Formats: sequence, structure tokens, C-alpha cells
Amino acid sequence: MQDHTIVTVSCKNMRSWGRIALSGNWSIAVLGTLLFTLLTMGPILVFYTLFDSEIMGSIANIYGVLISGPLTLGYISFTLAIFRRKPTSPSEVFYGFERFGKAFGLYFVMNLLIILWTFLFIIPGIIAAYRYSLSFYILADNPNIGIMDAIKESKRLMTGNKWKLFCLELSFIGWIILAFITLGIGFLWLMPYMTTSTIGFYEVANGNLRRQGDALPVFF
Repeated sequence: MQDHTIVTVSCKNMRSWGRIALSGNWSIAVLGTLLFTLLTMGPILVFYTLFDSEIMGSIANIYGVLISGPLTLGYISFTLAIFRRKPTSPSEVFYGFERFGKAFGLYFVMNLLIILWTFLFIIPGIIAAYRYSLSFYILADNPNIGIMDAIKESKRLMTGNKWKLFCLELSFIGWIILAFITLGIGFLWLMPYMTTSTIGFYEVANGNLRRQGDALPVFF
């Protein structure tokens, strides 16, 4: 794979790329995010209704571990298509289940590594989380890549870029507060906005996107 790029694009411009990608696609993005949220939280609410808290805790944990990887892969594939202006639909959120084993394995290994680093201290755990943060984007782009290869590629792309991604996420703090004020409903709009902006970061890091006047994305 090509050498990665140190991301110097401003957070403001990466957010603008997210808005450009979502222009004309907000409805489909919100529907996909709603589907993702319902699949993630809906069954857990049902478990709470049907079972006592102790049983619920075990069932919810098992459910979360099983579906988090596939749903993450599906949602990232969905938002990648939106960012790249390719045809897509909310049903693409289910795509990760077609590669259940690899998506589950990547989620499990990533979190295991983050937990192990956290045992050393909280800061190494946070750094590890950013180090592996592009693994699912890489898997979505390269379905045949191995789990450890996706993690290694994420480590490579994030070398020198962890602080930039942290700053990009921090730049959404005002929108996050607003989303909480709306009792979480605002996250249906904020989540695709944050994800498409992060995809812009990913595209620059992997050399697939360059900037033109630091404003409009140009694909290669």
C-alpha cells in the first residue's frame, strides 16, 4: 500500500467536506443512522422489558459483542458510499453481516488490544483507541484483508495523525452538547456528519483524496 499522508487539512475544512457529502443525502443518511441505532439499542430495550436486570445484563453484553462489529462495518460502508457519491441505501447497514466472522473478529481483537493497553494506564489505552480507529474503514475498503493486517494498516495511517483526529472529534463538542439537549434525537444528524467528516480524514491519510484550495475534495 502507498505511504500514508500526514493530515494537515483544517478541522473546519474536513467538516465542510462532510456537509458537502451529505448535501442532498441527509434523508438517506438519517434513515441509515436510525436503522443503525434501532438495531443497536432496540433489542436491548426489549431485553430490559422482558427480563430482570441480572439476566438482562448478560444478554445485552452478549448481544452487543456479537452485533457491534458487523453493524460498525455496515454503517461505515454506508457512509463511505455517501461520501464518495456512490449509490447506496440504508439497507447497506446490514452489509457487515455478510462478513460477520471478519467484522466480529476485528471488533474483538481491537477492543482486546485497547483493554490490554488500558491496563497499563488510561492514556496508553486512549492512544491505542486512536491507533486502531481506522481499522473498520480499511476493512470496508478491502474486504479480503486480514484482521491483523487491517489493524496494522490503521496503525500505519495513524502514525503522526492521532492528534489531528482527536482535534477533529473535539471540534464537534458544541454539536454533541446540542444533540444531548434534544434528548439524543440530534444524534441522528450528528452521527453521519461526524462520520463523513472522519472519512475525509481517512481519505487524506490513505492518499485517496487531496485538497483543492483546502476546501473541495479531489479523488484519485
